[in-house]
Amino acid sequence: MNTSVPSDNVVLSGFATAEARWARLGPYYAMFPVDFAVNVVQQFSQLSSTVLDPFCGRGTAPYVALITGHRAVGCEINPVAWVYACTKMSPYPSPDRVLDRLKEVYSAVRPCDRRPYNEFQQMAFGPDVLGFINAARRELRWKIDPCDRTVAAFMLHSLHSKLGDGMSNQMRHSRSLAPQYCVRWWKQHGLTTPPDIDPVAFLRRRVQWRYAKGLPTYTRNAESRVFLGDAASILSDRQGEDSFRADLIFTSPPYRGITNYKADSWLRLWALGVGPILPDWSSQEKYASRERYESMLRSVFQAVLQHASPNAIWYVRTDARNSTLIPTGIILTTLLPHHRAYQRAAPYSRRTQTALYGDTKKKPGEVDLLFYPVPQKVQDIPREFTPFDPSAI
Repeated sequence: MNTSVPSDNVVLSGFATAEARWARLGPYYAMFPVDFAVNVVQQFSQLSSTVLDPFCGRGTAPYVALITGHRAVGCEINPVAWVYACTKMSPYPSPDRVLDRLKEVYSAVRPCDRRPYNEFQQMAFGPDVLGFINAARRELRWKIDPCDRTVAAFMLHSLHSKLGDGMSNQMRHSRSLAPQYCVRWWKQHGLTTPPDIDPVAFLRRRVQWRYAKGLPTYTRNAESRVFLGDAASILSDRQGEDSFRADLIFTSPPYRGITNYKADSWLRLWALGVGPILPDWSSQEKYASRERYESMLRSVFQAVLQHASPNAIWYVRTDARNSTLIPTGIILTTLLPHHRAYQRAAPYSRRTQTALYGDTKKKPGEVDLLFYPVPQKVQDIPREFTPFDPSAI
């Protein structure tokens, strides 16, 4: 990890700094806006405090915490998001070695790697790209090797996107769509032949651009750890570890009935070698069952509580729909009897990601829940927050 002292004014907007460029590594469906995370961390954390996000996704909250001088702990169950989070927080320090590893992976391509398994693969990827992906699935030890993880992150980032922006035929950038839908769309639009792309040359340009401003800089005492797996199990197994004593819990749990990380990321999960060749649309992954959803939330927040300081501030962004908001609010108010609860409406200011995929119904937006320790100074609570009582909803 780079441990040099950051400048006084860390800039995470745009792409002019190393910190800003690495902050946006990894397209992901349902994620914190970077500027929102910066505002929350700066407003509710003291320098060198610890920020914990048990549902950290592509790692925006831990990354922002680290960049702004805090210790950061995150948990993420989706391997794709975990690869993004770990890479942005600790990119492999040598871009030359990353580029060499790209060539090594390509040199490991076998003739059978270039042959498509089904009609979707035939139209989605050219032979060279498909060969590279299959070799990467076999060769990259991304769980244990930081260089391989960085290579995997670049491959996943550009795996599919608009023509010219990714290594695939025309596709969405953030979410993996159903293969049958893609095949129909390509046939309707005369795009049955995938682009002819040299994957090493394509990814080399992306690596050189990302590293052009250098690596992110952190304070000397900043630490970061992002764990792959279920947060309830991970945190329960590490009770008593001082490095986990969090001063700010900043997170956004899955919304009930909305996201299905195995389906939303199925193509990238397959490219990592941890997912099937076709998506699994099981509704269980969307927490369609209220009982299962509440059980998941309760187990995670109970585990988080064991690592939170008594005066920790909890900031939770959640869905404004009652099916998500009410159980989230009840569980947190029950677990935090010595905190006062506040809420702030966070309506959508632009088209939602679901609208990009055909769901154009008006959405109620989101709600920010703030749990502040008692006693507290009234002036510490931002004016836009009002008292929150889930039983009154």
